[in-house]
Amino acid sequence: MNYRRKNKLSLHGIGLLAAWLTLASLNASGADGDRGRMLHDTHCISCHGTQVYKRDSKLGKDYETIRKQVLRWETNIALKWTDDDIDAVTAYLARAFYKVPCPSC
Repeated sequence: MNYRRKNKLSLHGIGLLAAWLTLASLNASGADGDRGRMLHDTHCISCHGTQVYKRDSKLGKDYETIRKQVLRWETNIALKWTDDDIDAVTAYLARAFYKVPCPSC
C-alpha cells in the first residue's frame, strides 16, 4: 500500500469518526426524548391518554412538579424505572405537553 492510499484511508477514517461523534452528540437529547416518549406511550397512555395534560387543572406547572408526578405514578403501578427513565419521561412531558423549561435538556 503506498503512502497516498494510506493517508487517504486515514483521512476517511477520521472523517467518519468526526461525523459519528457529531451525530451522537446531536442525538443524545433526541434519544432521551425518544425513550421518554416510548416509555410514556407504552405505560401511561393506556390508562389516561393525553387529554390529562391539556385540562385546566393540570398539575404540571414546572419541571420538578412534573417529575414528582412521574415518580408518583411509576411507583403506584410498580414499573421499577431507573432514574434515567424517570428523567426521560419527565423531559418528554415537559417539552411535548407542558411547555416548561427542562433544566437537564
